[in-house]
Amino acid sequence: HYADCTEVPYDSPSALLEDFYARKNLYTRIRQRSADLRHIVQTILERDVHKYDLQCRQIRDTEKKDKYRLYGELLNAYGYSIPPGEKSCEVDNYYTGEKMTIPLDPALTPQQNAKKYFDRYARMKRTSEALTSLTEQVKAEIDHLRSIQNALEFSTTDSDLSQIRQEMEESGYLRRKYAGQNSGRKVNRSRPPQSRPLHYVSSDGYDIYVGKNNLQNEEITFRMADSRDIWFHANDMPGSHVLLRAGGKTMDEIPDRAFEEAASLAAWYSSGRDQDKVEIDYLERKNVKKPSGAAPGFVVYYTNYSILAKTDISALKEVTD
Repeated sequence: HYADCTEVPYDSPSALLEDFYARKNLYTRIRQRSADLRHIVQTILERDVHKYDLQCRQIRDTEKKDKYRLYGELLNAYGYSIPPGEKSCEVDNYYTGEKMTIPLDPALTPQQNAKKYFDRYARMKRTSEALTSLTEQVKAEIDHLRSIQNALEFSTTDSDLSQIRQEMEESGYLRRKYAGQNSGRKVNRSRPPQSRPLHYVSSDGYDIYVGKNNLQNEEITFRMADSRDIWFHANDMPGSHVLLRAGGKTMDEIPDRAFEEAASLAAWYSSGRDQDKVEIDYLERKNVKKPSGAAPGFVVYYTNYSILAKTDISALKEVTD
């Protein structure tokens, strides 16, 4: 798969080999340095997925709660006609007109059986509401962790890893590490240069920016972008925020090819990059919102268009700013 490759001329075979091994060594070094981060993310992700599956099963177990509420209603309505000591009763369901058999505790009166069912309904309702809130939180964390996994796959420099490590520390996935603990003082360690979003130019001359991690996604979407710039993201999967500079033009005035190329970048820098095509959502930046308290890179949007984009960016030129 060479969709992101461009032809590079070399003066000699030795120059080609020198560059090849330099790139190979860099890739190996980055993979080694990111191994601890990938392991931490994978460990927490597996825990959260297990927790999410368990909570979803528990929610499904509460789906019968409405049946117990109905039992209580019908017993209150027809209790006068039920003889004492019965183990079950058959009554008319006045919602559907059908017959319904209700299990009974023969030691209780119909009214006491009704209360027992209402109490069971109330407990299951509270459980369902609590679990629904918890599953939303866990699902948000799973999505966040998968976005970090995706960013680690696209990391090519120490600066990239430094930003991801910073995000993991701020999110509580990683403890901050300080040298000089015996002296009780922090020791300033030289940090690699700040990693910047990728910059491409479309065939028609439009600037396109790609966030390689969630901190960069935040930067291009909420600090660099103008309200009428066009924002792209892979549909329902982890991926980079991609920004097409509109240059003051409306969506209708921008060439289709610029949209297609920006969408291809969003497809390539997503977890679907091994597919031939990926569904990409796009819309004006002003319609992209960040919920209060959301994790870095998490946004919501509704009024979007979609395009099926190829994961081929070989025609695009990356700009080294």
